[in-house]
Amino acid sequence: MLETAPIPHVAVPTFQMTVNARSGLRLRSGPGVSFDIIRLLPYGTLINCIKTIEGWTAADLQGDGVIDGFVSSAYLVDPKNSPSVATSLKSIHDAIHVAELIRQGSSPSGLMAARETASASLPSYPTNGCAAHLSALLQQAGIDVPMTLGAGRLAHLLIDRKWKRISVGSQQPGDVGVCFDNDPTPAGSDHVYLVITTDGKDQMMVADNQRTTDEPHIRFASGHGKTPTEYFLRAV
Repeated sequence: MLETAPIPHVAVPTFQMTVNARSGLRLRSGPGVSFDIIRLLPYGTLINCIKTIEGWTAADLQGDGVIDGFVSSAYLVDPKNSPSVATSLKSIHDAIHVAELIRQGSSPSGLMAARETASASLPSYPTNGCAAHLSALLQQAGIDVPMTLGAGRLAHLLIDRKWKRISVGSQQPGDVGVCFDNDPTPAGSDHVYLVITTDGKDQMMVADNQRTTDEPHIRFASGHGKTPTEYFLRAV
């Protein structure tokens, strides 16, 4: 019986480039605009480039030599030769993803994907799952946040990313509502949610874990039987 020698792992040569598109760069499933969009890569994202096909670059986002998708080569630059882009890597521009965040939070497919991601990270979901659900929506919109459990933790993370605190009554679509902590044990905000639309200063359509169907629902900033909202956070 002949024995087959194991095939050695061959490292794929790569070089690194940076996304230089202010509104982000679409990662597609193939080399062309006719292929499906997988996600939006934020401005400043570092990409491991495996090969180029007629103006499209095969992108490895994990550094493991596996192609995650294709991006237009025209919007990639060498970070070493572009001080302005290299400097911008230290800045966070979450505001450019707000339109996509609203789209994810208002579509059945986006809400379903967020629910599934949150459930995989939190076995007790939807119980205490507001931060997990919102983390998933933020990620789907191209905002690079980790899966975060706990409303207070996620609120502080967004504040660290320079999201601006907004008073109740001045909220707008794309803001994140942060509710009062009525139970100090454990300490921390009671609930977080995404504002989809507003109707005056109080009534809103929001996306969160408190819905059994994949669609936004009505919530009032003042509470109306639920925990009142303490403040909102806005990407700037």
